[in-house]
Amino acid sequence: MTVDLAALPAWLDDRADRGEFSGVVLLRRAGETAFAHAAGLASRAHGIPNTIATRFAVASVAKWPLAVTVLRLVERGALDLHAPLIDLLPAVQVPTAVTPELTLHHILSMSSGLANYIDEDDETWAQFEGVIASLPGRGRRPADLVPAMRDLPAHRPPGVAYEYCDTNFVLVGLVLEAVTGREWSSVLADEVLRPVGMTDTAVEEIDRDPARMATGYLVEGGPIDTRRTNVFSLTARGMPDGGMLSTAGDLVAFVDSLFGGRLLGPELLAAMQTPQAPSPEDPEFYGYGCLLGVEDGRVTVVGHNGGDPGVSCVLAHHPGANATVVVLCNQDRGVWAAAMTATEAMGLRDPRA
Repeated sequence: MTVDLAALPAWLDDRADRGEFSGVVLLRRAGETAFAHAAGLASRAHGIPNTIATRFAVASVAKWPLAVTVLRLVERGALDLHAPLIDLLPAVQVPTAVTPELTLHHILSMSSGLANYIDEDDETWAQFEGVIASLPGRGRRPADLVPAMRDLPAHRPPGVAYEYCDTNFVLVGLVLEAVTGREWSSVLADEVLRPVGMTDTAVEEIDRDPARMATGYLVEGGPIDTRRTNVFSLTARGMPDGGMLSTAGDLVAFVDSLFGGRLLGPELLAAMQTPQAPSPEDPEFYGYGCLLGVEDGRVTVVGHNGGDPGVSCVLAHHPGANATVVVLCNQDRGVWAAAMTATEAMGLRDPRA
């Protein structure tokens, strides 16, 4: 059953009451807000409701602006997409499976063939939480993750196929630090966050209680009021593979600036939203730092999803309709149903649904 925009608030509120959604939905078309709604609690302990201005951890959605950061450096000649990774990183940070053929292009396009340091098939998050617990200080800089990645095998040679892998974007962050001599998130802020005006977006230490941040809750069964928070399930500070705090409004501003030509020139903007390798996940492909929905040979959706313990998000831009869907959720289940229902309510189609 399709839910129209008028009925969407009640649909979201009902799911929130049943513990199946908690977060915000923001829908834009042609630069105008078509729909905005918040449901559920940002803090169960303090009874604070989510609002459109609530800041959410956005997990892997952050890969997209980080990739744009890299592409801006490429555009200025400070980085070469086809530079071998072994020439960009200190030897102590290069995983043993990296060969001279593996380039920045491969890690930015998820076609490196490297293994993921996260077990994406573990729905309990136990493996991920085990990695976090082993990190110094629970992980505050990308170099802290190097031991978790160093001896992982390669699944295939670089460039053969798209395979989603968080290891790639930890390496992207390390490359930014090695090339610029600066902490990776400060480069992200200078290249994307500040030029766009994303004043509510930052990479922060979550154990320092960031302002207006929604607490994340793990959906593990049982009553809603017994769900664990994710404070011991995430790195203490955001990492390059997904650790940004943001708002729905800031993410829309990013999309508007990017597709308005204010962040990248035409050549790299086009390359960013072009499939960079064959995909076994058809109709989902990957460009540079963004997921692509492909239908009848055309890219119809550009964006990124995100999922961490206590976090689930969808950011999807439909270029043909000049429309954007943002759904941010402070629990790790329920975002996809909300995002696809909102997409249909806007009269849009996502080939990945």
